[in-house]
Amino acid sequence: MKIGYFVKRFPYVNSHSNVSEDYARWCRTDGAANIAYHLAISMAKRKNYEVNVFTTSSNSKDSVEKYENITIYRHGTNFTIGGSYVSLKPFFRPQKCKVDILHAHGLSILSDIPALLYARKEKIPLIFTYHGDPDTAAGDFIHKIAISFYARYFLHKVLSDANTIICPSEHYIEESRFLGKYRDKIIVIPNGINLEDFSTSYSKEECRRKLNLPLNKNLVLFVGVLTQRKGPDVLVRAMPKIIEQVPDTKLIIVGRGKMRRELEELSKTLNVDEHIEFAGFVEESLKALYYKAADILSLPSVMTNEVFPIVLLEASASGLPMVVSDLDTLKCIIADGHNGIVARRGDENNLSDAIIYLLQNESIRKQMSKNALGRVKDYSWERITEETQEVYNNVLG
Repeated sequence: MKIGYFVKRFPYVNSHSNVSEDYARWCRTDGAANIAYHLAISMAKRKNYEVNVFTTSSNSKDSVEKYENITIYRHGTNFTIGGSYVSLKPFFRPQKCKVDILHAHGLSILSDIPALLYARKEKIPLIFTYHGDPDTAAGDFIHKIAISFYARYFLHKVLSDANTIICPSEHYIEESRFLGKYRDKIIVIPNGINLEDFSTSYSKEECRRKLNLPLNKNLVLFVGVLTQRKGPDVLVRAMPKIIEQVPDTKLIIVGRGKMRRELEELSKTLNVDEHIEFAGFVEESLKALYYKAADILSLPSVMTNEVFPIVLLEASASGLPMVVSDLDTLKCIIADGHNGIVARRGDENNLSDAIIYLLQNESIRKQMSKNALGRVKDYSWERITEETQEVYNNVLG
């Protein structure tokens, strides 16, 4: 079976000295890019499966990259908008190879519309993975206009034409502004994780030493892009109450984003800046160390375009108890009181109470850690690939 994956960004598999660091970083923080990457790698290992990826290049040149049973067709970038590498070629030029089935990893006009045009032209099935409602509030002015235009005029065309829509979370179908009318062709397949990537032989103390983190403090960890929808400001506002009741606590914020300066100013205003460390962008090789060094992970997301945060799988694979907001979609991973605690979204007092409770109850943390490790085994990429393969086979009849 020949599969064509459309995705706006895709990590470079082989080492390339001319790949821009900015493109590489965007790929590492792009959920759709990472999911498409791991699914492609896993799918290509299966007998009689050939994967072709259609994506953008980090420069203005077209290129073809081969890795085992994967061929990556990169279209040269014409310009960039808000971190998106825009190539106009896929809209006007036929793809260089024929496939049996298409799988678009949205949401982006740069991948979804070319996939739709290809499917219509060649009369082949289209699978669409829905990675969340368009975030029309993110990015600069031009980016916002482009996202709003896509959401208003094109998204329903893609969803209508798709033979099957894959949604990572059952709970998100109801929260989405767009998915409700397509429920009859939605199949729920969660995102996956390579469990071995978050297994480290280092102890918690050794991880803290390597990362230059305090050995004698409780560490609360946040991992994610610093945007409004992730709610990092709610977590910073929760810190005064946390420090008042558990003084030896420090918040480690891993990630980059436009909110960083705002968060730094907020921490100073609240007089908690000495209890917060901004680690910035962290290489994948160090992520497992940060998770192992921490005592709790908190993800206080506030907006409903959060679908299935990979960070919760990563924390689970590291045995971390979690404190999250009450978005329905997060129930796909978090069971309140089992592997984490659910707090009211946007409520820093309720969030601080949940974190304080876990910090003051080590036995509860240990039990939640065991529960998290047990639950995450259901999300291996091998299992996710099997479920996706079944979708392909059913669509092709």
